Amino acid sequence: MEVTKSDIIKLIEIEKRNTFINHFLTIIQDKNYFQGEIKSNKIFLWRQHFWNKTFYPVFTFELNSKNHLVNIRHRINPVGGIFYFVFVLSVLALFMPSGFSDIDWEIYYPVFLFGVILISLLALLITKIYRFEKKQQLHEIFDLLDIEYEKDTPEKEWSVKNIVIRLFTYPFCLFLIGLNIFLLIPNNDIMLALCSLGFVGFYIISDLKMIFRIKR
Repeated sequence: MEVTKSDIIKLIEIEKRNTFINHFLTIIQDKNYFQGEIKSNKIFLWRQHFWNKTFYPVFTFELNSKNHLVNIRHRINPVGGIFYFVFVLSVLALFMPSGFSDIDWEIYYPVFLFGVILISLLALLITKIYRFEKKQQLHEIFDLLDIEYEKDTPEKEWSVKNIVIRLFTYPFCLFLIGLNIFLLIPNNDIMLALCSLGFVGFYIISDLKMIFRIKR
């Protein structure tokens, strides 16, 4: 069964242009329904999830001359993409010294390594959230459009791989909490403390929601 343009249009609950401003409004106004922009040879479709407000995908449905679906592409929404890079750069800036010429690398090296690990974990977490959300939404769209697809066996959240990951990330989160309590906050490094605590909270809450598969 071929999917037509009219089939895809039926998925759109509110028609909006695929612009930075509209995605920004979607995020701050908490719009958890399908929105989309209709063009002659393609349709953009997006929806944020109740627990993933920022890093949701935008799907592009490409149509041929007969208005039949030929391809579906995806990419992170522009606000989520910019937020990701700004946040990563902000975290990186917190670990950058004021002047490279005066750096004592024997002292600064552990701080630099800590910053690299923190940013790497942050990037992996956001990537995992985006891929999980993209996959869930894409399967929902396939079901709504009656498109056949090979259903994956759900990955167990307590598989060996995920257990190994958590054996590394959760102790690291505890290390960050201890670092904040005993070093950063007493030394009045408030911005760095808020950033690292925000990362810990963001990771733990997101991971727990994935474990319990909370649905709206």
